[in-house]
Amino acid sequence: MTEVKVHEKYLVVIPKDVREALGIKIGETIEFMIEKGKAVIYPHRGSTASVRRVHGIIKHDGSIEEGIEEGYRVMGTE
Repeated sequence: MTEVKVHEKYLVVIPKDVREALGIKIGETIEFMIEKGKAVIYPHRGSTASVRRVHGIIKHDGSIEEGIEEGYRVMGTE
């Protein structure tokens, strides 16, 4: 565990070991969420939080596997 100090304007630096473990790069967007009373960081590149945010937006009748296959067909990368 790495400890950091909260600076003026509530800024914090993401420690190098955390950045490397999560693959966070300069300019990327991250999301802070509270889960079970703890702050959790989610990078915005297909993270679980991103999936949760869009879950249910696209309506599909059928199984998840059929939906995935249809997605690949639409993208042309079957």
